[in-house]
Amino acid sequence: MRKLFLSFVLVMTSIVMFAQSNFSETEAEKVSSTEIASTLGGGLMVRDGLNLKLDGRILSDSEVRDLVGEANYETYLDAKKQIKKGKTYQGIFIGSTFATVALLAVGAASRNLTILYIGYIPAIVADVSLPLMCIFKGIGKGRMSWVADDYNEHNKTQVSFSFSPSIMRANAQPDQANLGAGMTFSLNF
Repeated sequence: MRKLFLSFVLVMTSIVMFAQSNFSETEAEKVSSTEIASTLGGGLMVRDGLNLKLDGRILSDSEVRDLVGEANYETYLDAKKQIKKGKTYQGIFIGSTFATVALLAVGAASRNLTILYIGYIPAIVADVSLPLMCIFKGIGKGRMSWVADDYNEHNKTQVSFSFSPSIMRANAQPDQANLGAGMTFSLNF
Protein backbone atom coordinates (compact mmCIF):
# COMPACT_ATOMS: atom_id res chain seq x y z
CA MET A 1 0.00 0.00 0.00
CA ARG A 2 2.88 2.35 0.77
CA LYS A 3 4.46 1.72 -2.62
CA LEU A 4 1.19 2.49 -4.36
CA PHE A 5 0.78 5.69 -2.36
CA LEU A 6 4.41 6.70 -2.99
CA SER A 7 4.09 6.07 -6.72
CA PHE A 8 0.87 8.11 -6.77
CA VAL A 9 2.62 10.99 -4.99
CA LEU A 10 5.52 10.84 -7.45
CA VAL A 11 3.16 10.87 -10.43
CA MET A 12 1.21 13.82 -9.02
CA THR A 13 4.45 15.69 -8.29
CA SER A 14 5.71 15.14 -11.81
CA ILE A 15 2.38 16.35 -13.21
CA VAL A 16 2.59 19.49 -11.09
CA MET A 17 6.18 20.13 -12.18
CA PHE A 18 5.27 19.53 -15.82
CA ALA A 19 2.29 21.88 -15.58
CA GLN A 20 4.45 24.62 -14.09
CA SER A 21 7.37 24.28 -16.49
CA ASN A 22 8.21 27.01 -19.00
CA PHE A 23 9.97 27.05 -22.34
CA SER A 24 13.46 25.67 -22.14
CA GLU A 25 16.36 27.87 -23.21
CA THR A 26 16.88 26.01 -26.49
CA GLU A 27 13.19 26.19 -27.40
CA ALA A 28 13.07 29.90 -26.62
CA GLU A 29 16.09 30.57 -28.85
CA LYS A 30 14.51 28.75 -31.80
CA VAL A 31 11.32 30.83 -31.77
CA SER A 32 11.37 34.07 -33.77
CA SER A 33 10.28 37.35 -32.21
CA THR A 34 6.96 37.45 -34.09
CA GLU A 35 6.19 33.92 -32.93
CA ILE A 36 7.04 34.93 -29.36
CA ALA A 37 4.52 37.77 -29.51
CA SER A 38 1.81 35.48 -30.84
CA THR A 39 2.72 32.61 -28.48
CA LEU A 40 2.98 34.70 -25.31
CA GLY A 41 0.36 37.31 -26.13
CA GLY A 42 -2.86 37.40 -24.19
CA GLY A 43 -1.53 36.47 -20.75
CA LEU A 44 -1.15 38.58 -17.65
CA MET A 45 2.06 40.65 -17.47
CA VAL A 46 3.40 41.58 -14.02
CA ARG A 47 6.50 43.34 -12.68
CA ASP A 48 9.00 41.22 -10.77
CA GLY A 49 11.92 43.34 -9.58
CA LEU A 50 13.88 44.40 -12.66
CA ASN A 51 11.97 42.04 -14.95
CA LEU A 52 8.56 41.65 -16.43
CA LYS A 53 6.84 38.28 -16.30
CA LEU A 54 4.15 37.01 -18.62
CA ASP A 55 2.16 34.10 -17.19
CA GLY A 56 4.98 33.40 -14.71
CA ARG A 57 7.76 33.41 -17.33
CA ILE A 58 10.50 36.07 -17.15
CA LEU A 59 10.68 37.98 -20.43
CA SER A 60 13.90 39.00 -22.14
CA ASP A 61 14.33 42.60 -23.29
CA SER A 62 13.71 41.66 -26.92
CA GLU A 63 10.49 39.86 -25.96
CA VAL A 64 9.33 42.91 -24.02
CA ARG A 65 10.05 45.13 -27.06
CA ASP A 66 8.03 42.81 -29.31
CA LEU A 67 5.10 42.67 -26.90
CA VAL A 68 4.76 46.28 -25.70
CA GLY A 69 5.95 48.33 -28.70
CA GLU A 70 8.75 50.87 -29.07
CA ALA A 71 7.29 53.71 -26.99
CA ASN A 72 6.53 51.54 -23.97
CA TYR A 73 9.83 49.71 -24.45
CA GLU A 74 11.72 52.98 -23.95
CA THR A 75 9.71 53.55 -20.77
CA TYR A 76 10.59 50.00 -19.68
CA LEU A 77 14.33 50.59 -20.25
CA ASP A 78 14.23 53.93 -18.40
CA ALA A 79 12.39 52.25 -15.51
CA LYS A 80 15.08 49.55 -15.30
CA LYS A 81 17.77 52.26 -15.18
CA GLN A 82 15.92 54.09 -12.41
CA ILE A 83 15.53 50.93 -10.34
CA LYS A 84 19.25 50.19 -10.78
CA LYS A 85 20.12 53.73 -9.66
CA GLY A 86 17.85 53.26 -6.66
CA LYS A 87 19.64 50.03 -5.78
CA THR A 88 22.99 51.81 -6.10
CA TYR A 89 21.81 54.49 -3.68
CA GLN A 90 20.55 51.73 -1.40
CA GLY A 91 24.05 50.22 -1.32
CA ILE A 92 25.55 53.64 -0.63
CA PHE A 93 23.04 54.18 2.18
CA ILE A 94 23.77 50.82 3.82
CA GLY A 95 27.55 51.24 3.50
CA SER A 96 27.58 54.78 4.83
CA THR A 97 25.31 53.82 7.72
CA PHE A 98 27.70 51.05 8.76
CA ALA A 99 30.65 53.43 8.35
CA THR A 100 28.91 56.03 10.52
CA VAL A 101 28.19 53.53 13.28
CA ALA A 102 31.73 52.16 13.17
CA LEU A 103 33.42 55.58 13.22
CA LEU A 104 31.19 56.90 15.99
CA ALA A 105 31.76 53.76 18.07
CA VAL A 106 35.54 53.96 17.63
CA GLY A 107 35.54 57.70 18.30
CA ALA A 108 33.44 57.32 21.42
CA ALA A 109 35.52 54.41 22.70
CA SER A 110 38.81 56.23 22.16
CA ARG A 111 37.37 59.63 23.16
CA ASN A 112 38.86 61.12 20.01
CA LEU A 113 36.85 64.12 18.79
CA THR A 114 38.45 64.06 15.33
CA ILE A 115 37.15 60.55 14.63
CA LEU A 116 33.74 61.56 15.98
CA TYR A 117 33.56 64.54 13.62
CA ILE A 118 34.75 62.41 10.69
CA GLY A 119 31.95 59.97 11.55
CA TYR A 120 29.39 62.58 10.58
CA ILE A 121 30.55 62.64 6.94
CA PRO A 122 29.15 59.20 6.09
CA ALA A 123 26.05 60.13 8.12
CA ILE A 124 25.46 63.05 5.75
CA VAL A 125 26.01 60.74 2.77
CA ALA A 126 23.44 58.33 4.22
CA ASP A 127 20.98 61.19 4.77
CA VAL A 128 21.31 62.22 1.13
CA SER A 129 21.22 58.71 -0.35
CA LEU A 130 18.09 57.56 1.54
CA PRO A 131 15.60 59.91 -0.18
CA LEU A 132 17.34 59.42 -3.54
CA MET A 133 17.01 55.65 -3.13
CA CYS A 134 13.30 55.95 -2.34
CA ILE A 135 12.65 58.32 -5.23
CA PHE A 136 14.50 56.36 -7.91
CA LYS A 137 13.23 52.93 -6.84
CA GLY A 138 9.68 54.16 -6.38
CA ILE A 139 9.46 55.94 -9.73
CA GLY A 140 11.18 53.07 -11.56
CA LYS A 141 8.87 50.44 -10.08
CA GLY A 142 5.85 52.59 -10.83
CA ARG A 143 6.87 53.09 -14.46
CA MET A 144 7.58 49.37 -14.93
CA SER A 145 4.21 48.52 -13.40
CA TRP A 146 2.62 51.05 -15.77
CA VAL A 147 4.16 49.24 -18.78
CA ALA A 148 2.75 45.93 -17.52
CA ASP A 149 -0.67 47.48 -16.80
CA ASP A 150 -0.77 49.12 -20.24
CA TYR A 151 0.01 45.78 -21.90
CA ASN A 152 -2.66 44.04 -19.82
CA GLU A 153 -5.22 46.73 -20.68
CA HIS A 154 -4.65 46.34 -24.43
CA ASN A 155 -4.36 42.53 -24.40
CA LYS A 156 -7.20 41.36 -22.22
CA THR A 157 -8.31 37.80 -22.52
CA GLN A 158 -12.01 37.15 -22.39
CA VAL A 159 -11.92 33.78 -20.68
CA SER A 160 -8.99 31.89 -19.22
CA PHE A 161 -8.98 28.34 -17.93
CA SER A 162 -6.29 26.76 -15.79
CA PHE A 163 -5.80 23.31 -14.35
CA SER A 164 -3.30 22.37 -11.67
CA PRO A 165 -3.04 19.10 -9.78
CA SER A 166 -1.94 19.52 -6.19
CA ILE A 167 -0.88 17.59 -3.13
CA MET A 168 -2.23 18.84 0.19
CA ARG A 169 -1.31 18.09 3.75
CA ALA A 170 -3.85 18.24 6.52
CA ASN A 171 -3.08 17.61 10.16
CA ALA A 172 -6.11 16.12 11.85
CA GLN A 173 -4.17 15.52 15.03
CA PRO A 174 -0.67 16.66 15.98
CA ASP A 175 0.74 13.12 15.78
CA GLN A 176 -0.80 12.32 12.36
CA ALA A 177 0.09 13.72 8.97
CA ASN A 178 -2.60 13.07 6.35
CA LEU A 179 -1.76 13.65 2.70
CA GLY A 180 -4.38 14.17 0.06
CA ALA A 181 -4.27 14.71 -3.67
CA GLY A 182 -6.52 17.15 -5.45
CA MET A 183 -7.04 19.15 -8.58
CA THR A 184 -7.80 22.82 -9.00
CA PHE A 185 -9.87 24.14 -11.87
CA SER A 186 -10.01 27.87 -12.34
CA LEU A 187 -12.22 29.73 -14.80
CA ASN A 188 -11.66 33.50 -14.99
CA PHE A 189 -13.74 35.98 -16.96
